[in-house]
Amino acid sequence: MALSFGDFVLDERERSLSGPRGAIELSARSIDMLFVFLERPNVLVEKRELFDLLWPGTIVEENTLHVHMSALRKALGPNFVATVHGRGYRYVGPLPTLIHERTTPVTRSAGNLSLYRPECIARDPEIRGLMELVGQYQLVTILGAGGVGKTTLALKAAEELARDFQGGVWVVDLASVPDGSFVASAIMQVLGIPVRTDTTPLLAILDMLRPLAGLLVLDNCEHVAHAVANVVRSLLPDATMLRIVTTSQVPLGLSGEHIFKLAPFAVEATSESGSSAAETFLIHCYEARGETLSTDELPLVRQLCVRLGGVALALKMVAARSATLGLAEIDRQLAERMGELSTGWGDTVGRHRSLAASLEWSYGLLAEGERRALRALAVFQGSFVLDGVRAVVGEHADAHLSELVRRSLIARDSGDRARYRLLETTRHFALQELARQNEEQDARARLADHVLSRFEESLARWELIPDAAWVAVYRPDTDNLRSALEWARSRADWSLFVGLAAVSYRYWIEAQLAGEGFRFAEAAVAFADDVGPRLRARLLLAVGELARINSRDLRATEALARAVEQFDADADDRLLAQALVLLGTTLNFAGRRSEAAPVFARLEALSGRLAPSKLKAWSLVSLGLWLLTSGEDVAGMAKCQAGLAMHRSCGNERGLFRSTLYLAEIIHRKQDHKGALALAEGILPSLRERGSSIELGAQLSNLACYFLALGNSEAARDATTEAWKYLPRDHASWHWCIIQNATELAARDGRLSDAALMLGFVDHCFDDWADGRQPTEAVQRERIEAILSARLEPESYAALWERGRSLSLFEADVLAGFER
Repeated sequence: MALSFGDFVLDERERSLSGPRGAIELSARSIDMLFVFLERPNVLVEKRELFDLLWPGTIVEENTLHVHMSALRKALGPNFVATVHGRGYRYVGPLPTLIHERTTPVTRSAGNLSLYRPECIARDPEIRGLMELVGQYQLVTILGAGGVGKTTLALKAAEELARDFQGGVWVVDLASVPDGSFVASAIMQVLGIPVRTDTTPLLAILDMLRPLAGLLVLDNCEHVAHAVANVVRSLLPDATMLRIVTTSQVPLGLSGEHIFKLAPFAVEATSESGSSAAETFLIHCYEARGETLSTDELPLVRQLCVRLGGVALALKMVAARSATLGLAEIDRQLAERMGELSTGWGDTVGRHRSLAASLEWSYGLLAEGERRALRALAVFQGSFVLDGVRAVVGEHADAHLSELVRRSLIARDSGDRARYRLLETTRHFALQELARQNEEQDARARLADHVLSRFEESLARWELIPDAAWVAVYRPDTDNLRSALEWARSRADWSLFVGLAAVSYRYWIEAQLAGEGFRFAEAAVAFADDVGPRLRARLLLAVGELARINSRDLRATEALARAVEQFDADADDRLLAQALVLLGTTLNFAGRRSEAAPVFARLEALSGRLAPSKLKAWSLVSLGLWLLTSGEDVAGMAKCQAGLAMHRSCGNERGLFRSTLYLAEIIHRKQDHKGALALAEGILPSLRERGSSIELGAQLSNLACYFLALGNSEAARDATTEAWKYLPRDHASWHWCIIQNATELAARDGRLSDAALMLGFVDHCFDDWADGRQPTEAVQRERIEAILSARLEPESYAALWERGRSLSLFEADVLAGFER
């Protein structure tokens, strides 16, 4: 959100002010003051209120207020804020207007660097040196002690180099990854690669990155260095246009690795400026807190930089605390607490100890309640919400959080101001203390209960807010969800494990992580007999929908049929309707009409009692598809159109995409290929702009089939080629479908031997797939068979087809023309 007033724009997210001549430098406190004035134009804001808002709980001299007011007037001019003598100030400038920013999803090739705003102070030589190395070598590791600024340097260099990488710049933060087993999953999530059950994560990552001339930044690797090394070792030989930058406290140990050693800020003054890099950084951090440095404090700044060894994190923490207690008091406390380190400032071990001592000192300054809170909050992976703080900390959580934020041990998340996070170094320190106090198991149990409650709540909220906003709310809790599931499993708390798997399925689907969610849900099924029948049924519902998304229709129908029985016994109409929608749709698409008929009869009776909602929209579409397959075209299309309209009104974009895909397929089955084509092409612009890669790839693959049915080979070729860019090459059903498209194209082009080989490959794949081909896929295969049988000698055709059954995935891709 941004506010426009006169010739100025105040950006809330970036906390920045810009004017007619560009960006305007203002302290954080002056920005806060400007927000106060713009929120209440033409209203008197008394000085006492300003002090309470800007410096809560702190005694501040009135002169400090005058300093920030002077800076604000210097930036804006004299005609924006009026002084009401003896009382306060009033904003009298142009009325502010709200600017709504239009967000555009990042495409797969654009990278995610725009999500980061690196501010790299006093590191110009290091930036240039790192950029030169990245230009020369494929793998560069920024090596240095914790807290020296490796991440900031990597992001700044990536920003400077971004224009050189047409394939985009991708940043993967591994700080919250609990162990090496999650590294590949974290990389896949950032790259937008759907997790599937039929390929290895390494192959999925390689398939995407192999053709890209991009830059991959793997950040905070030291605790998972071995796993990162395995991934990088797999990428280097094949992804030859890719550059990789890692940040770590230890080398990866690969033969092609080039090390860039990042030392703490220099504490010696340069002849040009008279100040050291450490001093420049500390002064910047101090003034960013709204403080002004006096000349007589410069010796203290120099002394603090030497005392802290120039470690960026320690300097930043000291600047924050000095803004409250003053530089002199902080220097005195550091001298008392860290005096034993005075002989070791010059070597690496000493610098590491200075950061550790800084954390110990910060911890020691806390009251016992704040210490206990800090220890407990360390169990969160990444950021957390206020409700999470209350759940994990317990009594006086809000007060403890406020104090920890004030002391800069916890920060508000830069990406979401409603969330909080610990610096990772602080979190590791707090975790050690948590274990030392024998409090870890209790804290992790409270975290798991909070995650269960949060994702239980997510299911209800899914009906209330648009899909994109819903995913944005819960995405930051992904690692906390994984952590809670693994902890419950490790403790053999099967009721908790089953509950977490049952309530999180919607998130896994909407976050495009359905493969990972399916694995958790299937693992939970083994312990479903240890829970009550209602929870067991909810888990089976989760398994059914996750299986359906993962093209496991037989598993879906098995689980959903059992769930329906229990929801029927419980007289739970909403869950019963949800299970019936999924079960009926799956049976309908599989052509199992006799089994589907009673399911849709029950759904028809239930649907009338449902209020307008995402579930109601799905019910209407599902019933409409059933009527269409039953020959009731007018009634079926009316219900489908009503369901699509309700999807739009509920903000259920994922549902709209999938429902349109299903509807086009049913119309295609009814031989109305032009109607199917119109539907598919109509939704394509929205899919390109806001859909997931697999949704777009699936629609393009289907589009190719419609073109082929209409005899338009060139349009089918274009759609198939584009689908290949988005669908995972993971030896699963979507992959086989686009190879089957390529097979029909080859047959029509006269490449009969290639087509016969590819058909053998695809037939072999579907032979081992329990669900088999969908009816439209079977019809396409018949067309291919007719062409090849008519134009190849039977013996030659049979020999080629048999040889094709032993082709590798790579060989099939080459024949299909996908290696380009």
